[in-house]
Amino acid sequence: MSENSIGRRQALRGAGMAAGGVAVAGLATATPALADRSDSGPSGSWLCVRQDTGSKDKVRLVLSFAGGGVFVSHDISPAGPPFTGTWASRGNRFQATFWTGTAGSTPNSVGQTIRVRLRGSVSHGKLSGTYQFTVFAAGSETKVADSGTGTVTGRRISA
Repeated sequence: MSENSIGRRQALRGAGMAAGGVAVAGLATATPALADRSDSGPSGSWLCVRQDTGSKDKVRLVLSFAGGGVFVSHDISPAGPPFTGTWASRGNRFQATFWTGTAGSTPNSVGQTIRVRLRGSVSHGKLSGTYQFTVFAAGSETKVADSGTGTVTGRRISA
């Protein structure tokens, strides 16, 4: 990758931080009925660990599945930018697609964008899944600068 591109770990780390802000905003407007969720689906927030395929590094993050199909992912240790997107589920299976952007190499310039596709399930209060991420070159919706896969596992956060 060029000197203007960001590393996979840095990109995913940064992507998680924006998601946290959206999650907080969503919680402020959530109705009490959302707190009474079934254990079989992903609705609510989850404290998780993710690991890119081929990496020893593990990252703690929060995944939030909000009403209206709103999804937020936020790396918390090490901290990174938030990702926002959408999710859907069928029974205990779910899928989500979420995005973040990065700063450009100079002020007011366009940076890379990152898309993550997550697929997983919830069983006995535990979430597990796999993800595929794609880093797109600055200013492009199609030119791939990097890509990879990984796994995520977690437990529901109780209020």
